[in-house]
Amino acid sequence: MTRRWLAGWAGLMVAVCASGCAGSPQQALLGRTSGLVVYDLPAMQVMKAAEAELGERGYALLPSTDPYFLQTPWKVSGSYDMGSSWSRLYIEGRVRADGRFVVRAYEMAATTFARTQALPLGLRQTTGATIDDKPNATPAELIASEPELQTRSARANIRRDLNLEWAILERLNPDFANKVKEQVDLYVAHEPR
Repeated sequence: MTRRWLAGWAGLMVAVCASGCAGSPQQALLGRTSGLVVYDLPAMQVMKAAEAELGERGYALLPSTDPYFLQTPWKVSGSYDMGSSWSRLYIEGRVRADGRFVVRAYEMAATTFARTQALPLGLRQTTGATIDDKPNATPAELIASEPELQTRSARANIRRDLNLEWAILERLNPDFANKVKEQVDLYVAHEPR
């Protein structure tokens, strides 16, 4: 009896996941395509498009001495009472030996759970003095600080963000992106099942 129930449950889960649990096949193929793009455009034009895409997603930029490296401060969503999601984005551009340009985007994410989020190190009191005693000693925005991940929090992880790379490609060359979308749709429609 238990095996029949387990087999039925597994079959149901496979059906649910096949209908869109892990994202659509189109998204996966578009993401893979964007990971292979090499730009024959001026490097700063590509980086400006990447900067515009970050701004549209609600991220600010941190200062950088490298014009081909963009990084954002942590963006926090959720409630500190229940749990918070922290994320930050990195975009790295590289000029290849042949003069063309590649872009790689990464997302670092962390999760803190139910009131485990302490104040950032710069805001914690280690002496009898208060924060007001030393004006401008710490950043005024919590979003620019690092999350202090305690034992009950998930470790921060970093992953390649192919969707962000695709969004940059769409911004730079919408005609090419539309042609790729058409080809992906045709491929998925005629994919043997």
